Amino acid sequence: MTTPNPESAQYVLLICSVGGAPEPIVESLLHWKPVAVRFIVSPQTRQQVDVVLRSYAERAGQPLSPGCHECVPVGDPQDLGGVVTALRPLASTVDAWTRRGNGYGVVVDFTAGTKCMSAALAVASHRWSCRFSYVGGDRRSKDGVGVVESGAERVVRSANPWDAFGYVVVEEAVTVFNHGSYAAAAALLEQALRCATDPSVKRELSTLQAVTEAYAAWDRFDHATAQGRFADALKNRNDLLAMFTDPRELILNLQCDQAQVTDLAGQRQPARVWVEDLLRNARRRAVESRHDDAVARLYRAFEALAQARLRERYGIADTKSVALEKLPDKLQQQWKGRACDGKVFLGLHDAYAVLLDLGDELGREFAAKGLDGTQSPLVARNQSILAHGFQPVGEPAYSKLHASLCSLGSFSAADPRPWHLPVPR
Repeated sequence: MTTPNPESAQYVLLICSVGGAPEPIVESLLHWKPVAVRFIVSPQTRQQVDVVLRSYAERAGQPLSPGCHECVPVGDPQDLGGVVTALRPLASTVDAWTRRGNGYGVVVDFTAGTKCMSAALAVASHRWSCRFSYVGGDRRSKDGVGVVESGAERVVRSANPWDAFGYVVVEEAVTVFNHGSYAAAAALLEQALRCATDPSVKRELSTLQAVTEAYAAWDRFDHATAQGRFADALKNRNDLLAMFTDPRELILNLQCDQAQVTDLAGQRQPARVWVEDLLRNARRRAVESRHDDAVARLYRAFEALAQARLRERYGIADTKSVALEKLPDKLQQQWKGRACDGKVFLGLHDAYAVLLDLGDELGREFAAKGLDGTQSPLVARNQSILAHGFQPVGEPAYSKLHASLCSLGSFSAADPRPWHLPVPR
């Protein structure tokens, strides 16, 4: 979605609030030459539409087509919430209009009507694909501070609402991000970025989008993409200075996190950094109450922890294909029957059994905690819908498995620095 420029649009839909004076609306009609009009009227101003139409016909030399204009009634023009509610259905009208093609533009003129009507129209339309318009004047009553004098009206076009209300999108994206919905925050900014036209607004939105996309990519283990998006955000860190009251900690965190994903992106073998990444990802899934997903990640973390130890200390680089002669004598005899071309596949429990027979402390600790038994919290993973069972995993099973992994690998029980964005300006 983009915001068409009504100045170049061939077909303009004008949405305007109606007050007690017809002149500003007539001026707007003459300027924009709309092919469709929606008049926002209160019970007190409904009759003004007829005055507007007659005055326009006189000045334009021809009337508006009877079928091109409609009235959108509101109740109490002093009830801001009620007027906003009454205007909501116009969103589908605007969407249908702009979807017709690039030649179709929408103008929202909130000059006339009560202050509540003008405010409600601005609030209701700030996320539409449209342009704002306001009719001001060169002369005002009361020594220049009153109303525009009749005959002195002129159209004053304001900014694209996506430029004027860009800060609102930033606030929304930060809130969504801090609730753990990183991809959703990026999507909000993507929509705003397509609609904004002011270069400075677009640049700031683009930088914050890079931040949110970096974490969204990291959250789905796409470390290479995250690395690139962190670099994009840090390259334009001055935009963060404009968006946030105190972004210094954010910039330091971005630099630290860029270094972490760079390490992860370059790591192609089991390593402790991978285990920590899986553990923190599992915690984020648990916060969302997605315990099946969380347990699946913890199970993989247990496996990766054993694989890293086997690789680093015993030269077993790939547990999918391990030569029998690399295994302890007892296990060589025990697993000889399942070998293929003299090699065996080691699952999670097999990997810890090898470590135990090698006398490794990780293998001993795994057995001492009962993680290799039938009452092991690892059994919950096999019963999960995402593994071999049909029983959803609950919070208790996740908590037991999480505590076991933290104890086994000497990991902190909580993230030292959860992902978080500061309060915008």
